[in-house]
Amino acid sequence: MSKSGYPPAAWNRTDHPFRSDAVITQLLTEAADRYPTAPAIVVGERTVHTHAELRAAANRLAHLLVDELGVTVGDHVAVVGRHRPETVVALLGVALTGATYVPVDPQWPTDRLSHVLTSTGARCLLGTSEDLTDLDRLAAAVGALTDFVALDVTGETPARSPRDRILRQRKSARPATAHPDAEAAADRTSRLVLAERPASVLELGFGPGTLLHRLAPSVDLYAGIDTDEDAVRAGNAWAAERGLFVDLVRGDADEVATLLPGSYDAAVIADAGHRFGRDGYLYPLLDALAAVVRPGGRVVLADLLPPPGAPEGSGLTVDSLRSLLGTAWSAPGDADPAPSRDVVLCRTTADPATAAPDSPPPAEALPRVWTGRHVLRQPATELPTGARPTDTAYVIFTSGSTGRPKGVAVAHSALVNVVQWVNDTFAVGPGDRMLLTSSFCFDLSVYDVFGILAAGASIRIAADDELAEPARLAHILATEPITFWDSAPAMLAWVLPFLDAAPARTPPRALRLVFLSGDWIPVSMPDEIRAAFPQAQVIALGGATEAAIWSNSYPVRRVDPDWPSIPYGRPIHNARYYVLDERCEQTPIDVAGDLYISGDCLALGYHGDPAQTARRFVPDPRTVGGRMYATGDRARWRPDGQLQFLGRSDNQVKIRGFRVELGEIESVMAALDPVRAAVVVAPERGGSRSLAGFYTCREPGLDPEQMRAALADRLPGYMLPARLSLLDELPLTPNGKVDRAALAELAGTLPGTATEVAHA
Repeated sequence: MSKSGYPPAAWNRTDHPFRSDAVITQLLTEAADRYPTAPAIVVGERTVHTHAELRAAANRLAHLLVDELGVTVGDHVAVVGRHRPETVVALLGVALTGATYVPVDPQWPTDRLSHVLTSTGARCLLGTSEDLTDLDRLAAAVGALTDFVALDVTGETPARSPRDRILRQRKSARPATAHPDAEAAADRTSRLVLAERPASVLELGFGPGTLLHRLAPSVDLYAGIDTDEDAVRAGNAWAAERGLFVDLVRGDADEVATLLPGSYDAAVIADAGHRFGRDGYLYPLLDALAAVVRPGGRVVLADLLPPPGAPEGSGLTVDSLRSLLGTAWSAPGDADPAPSRDVVLCRTTADPATAAPDSPPPAEALPRVWTGRHVLRQPATELPTGARPTDTAYVIFTSGSTGRPKGVAVAHSALVNVVQWVNDTFAVGPGDRMLLTSSFCFDLSVYDVFGILAAGASIRIAADDELAEPARLAHILATEPITFWDSAPAMLAWVLPFLDAAPARTPPRALRLVFLSGDWIPVSMPDEIRAAFPQAQVIALGGATEAAIWSNSYPVRRVDPDWPSIPYGRPIHNARYYVLDERCEQTPIDVAGDLYISGDCLALGYHGDPAQTARRFVPDPRTVGGRMYATGDRARWRPDGQLQFLGRSDNQVKIRGFRVELGEIESVMAALDPVRAAVVVAPERGGSRSLAGFYTCREPGLDPEQMRAALADRLPGYMLPARLSLLDELPLTPNGKVDRAALAELAGTLPGTATEVAHA
């Protein structure tokens, strides 16, 4: 202790060399070079990717994002955070481009997801086939969303939306038949297609290659789709022999936007009248083509209209065709009701809003869908990212007091600092295996992915169904070679009781390192952990999302039963902590104050919100040009140099490790009609917190179940109050403010309206 009774400067002397010139992908690439055959991603007992294989998969995705979608440094790419190997590939692929990854939760309501995508300007979303069903709804809410990549789709593409299911139901099962003058018809069609010298041509249903052989030598790119695998094989072989560049795929015609996304100058359908004219399939097929033919481009519908004198019903008339076109295509002229058997349409730039209200959504309003099939076509070579240590590595959204979540932007340098501190301090290496249980929208997952892989260690992904069962997680810990656990205390507390029933393992249970952070740690928990895992070292950590995952730690050894709480610990490498009074001056040892974090660990700020950034990231008077983050926490220095955490100074709380701004829930509740006022409290019972919401209404009011249903459409599951109560009036303190203490006491007497979610 310093003689003055104030914390000595030595407690904040944390300067330590780290790879300040590196971006996080450099650490991962170096690890893959050192341990290419070591497991990187494990599901069950199966290695899904070695480090070399993961690197190749991420490189291929990076090439697709850069070469095909135009992603570059400074862009934001959203990733749906499902607990699947594809999510890890997605995070690494985005990082390799130099862009910023933005995790989103698959359970988020559309409104929250739309806000995150819109506020970051993310025009690309990476997910899996499970996310395709909601893509049209999301695209309607986020106009800037241009591309979706379904990483798990490597074969035939599933229907992605109700519109696509309609397309499939309208398919014609009749095969194409050759016209009596097929050669003459092919020559005529070829002349129409090449009339404006297109550089790229797409054919739907190329069959034996009659048009392929005529068109491919005259264009830079010939693409084609056909249901016959033999036709695809024969067409590719023919082109290869002649050194022509073609892109031929097997699939149904209405899958063209998914299997052959692009911007073609011209498209052609041979024998269109016989194949599509009489079964209602032409309209949705033209809708699909509108997604891949550039504005001003042409589509040749060969043999669509009936020849003069043909029997009635043998094809389409000009008038019936015009009724199908909507706004995406210009109609044929009226000079002659049937000028020829062929029709040439021109792709317009009409506003989709002018389409008939009962017509399907225009294809140009839908994102292009790419798949794992497209990824596999890309090279596995390294891309020069161009990212710098000061560039943003990720943006994670946390609860915001305005009713909107706020995105915390963290630079590569801050992430590299914490990764290097963990891996060096705790000797994390290729023999370690992390059981990944955290949500990808929770910043613990950032270390669980990038930190573990940078050490050459492996990630054992707990699947969604495993996360729903604490007994299954206990079985994994007891029987698999898991060496590293990282979660909020509540998650591990959920699992610990089931370890007694889990089978014994030889050699003994491998868990050696337990990280607990994000909330209060029950004083009894460290000894419970060591009873189940004798080799385990328990580490309590703290910090903020605004300070790159963790910025302080405390190795929990002997626990004094008289402790009010587990000590908060000391700052990690290159982090500094201040406990300050209302004048922003240091408080003496053992005197409570407001907690601030400073140093290389700090985030860049809040994405797109300079005002909020300026309020929370304030100048550090102890460092020239430095900043410090006002955590909103209360703390004090203890005489032994450890910090003691005293709780929040405002109404922001941690629920199962997730930071929740009570004001955000209150603002969402209060915005509902006919709610007059709303308050949310988070009383602590039995060492854990739960949310309780109280509100008043104008008549007629919302009952609690109606309120719960409305909130479920607007908030993530972990932010839903476990108890909701409609009151005649809210209690007030003598000075006229809402009496939150009285509401917290009342909450303890109310039954829950729904079972709390065990984890998010």
